[in-house]
Amino acid sequence: MILRKPNFYDNFKCIASRCSDTCCVGWEIDIDEASQKAYRKVTGAFGDKLRANIEDGHFKLLPHDRCPFLDKENLCEIYAHLGEGALCDICREHPRFVEVYGDIMERGLGLCCEEAARLLLASDGPLTFTTEECNEPEDELDDDDREIRDEVLYAREQIFATLADNSLTFQEKLHNVFRYTDENPFAPLENAKAYLEHLAKTESFGPAWDEALARIKAKIDAVQDARALEDQGLFSETESTQLLAYLIYRHYAKCLFEGREQGKLLFALFFWNVARFFTKELGGKIGAIKILSRQLEYCEENMELIEKWLDDSTGIC
Repeated sequence: MILRKPNFYDNFKCIASRCSDTCCVGWEIDIDEASQKAYRKVTGAFGDKLRANIEDGHFKLLPHDRCPFLDKENLCEIYAHLGEGALCDICREHPRFVEVYGDIMERGLGLCCEEAARLLLASDGPLTFTTEECNEPEDELDDDDREIRDEVLYAREQIFATLADNSLTFQEKLHNVFRYTDENPFAPLENAKAYLEHLAKTESFGPAWDEALARIKAKIDAVQDARALEDQGLFSETESTQLLAYLIYRHYAKCLFEGREQGKLLFALFFWNVARFFTKELGGKIGAIKILSRQLEYCEENMELIEKWLDDSTGIC
């Protein structure tokens, strides 16, 4: 099996209490069977606390959806008492993700994590990937499926090559990949109001998103023409290219299983446009990436909604 990772993947390390947010609030944390079995054997007062706070295979959340093992400094009590090896699978792996396409495995870091977003934007060059052999079991593909897989991955490689081509201007890269021009900076949608309407129809993950959406609405309502909003200019061309390439890396090849090839390609443009036009309303560059990732990428229903809208559009591709 071939393992592919983005160039910054191995540099990731959770920054724990130094994070301005925490992944231990606002999520239902499922506990794998092996971890549940291990937790039943933990002795003493902490073992009693473990068992008292597990219900139906997940941790019972406290008010404001805090994990019961998140202390006042936003550090994990399970890690502190029992070590990293005692963490359940989802806590140990988050924000990492994995996709398998036959004998090719791809790993990455979810951008709902601010440290992952920081690492993505920190590079001063194009997004690149490392490959190595690994012993993970592969998914079986017949010859026809393997051929289609190779065609999709080849098309994606051409997109990566275009975005990394320093002989092209940034606008030329956008045109070659998305058929995007300055004629409508809000493409693939008509204007900023259309973005708001689409975002408002997604299922909210919580108050932080609702408040951000209200700020976006107030900004749009303050202008007479929803096409008159300008890029806030906080994302450099290099950062924009990195973000676009990474979103394509995470989602485009999944058209092999889910279809919506155009929708998955245009999702990168959709995400980038929301982030750059409403950077301040979403909490700055890292905040914008983080909150959009959490709202969209971590909800299958929301991703499907957005991708279907984009896939069914007459669009720019």
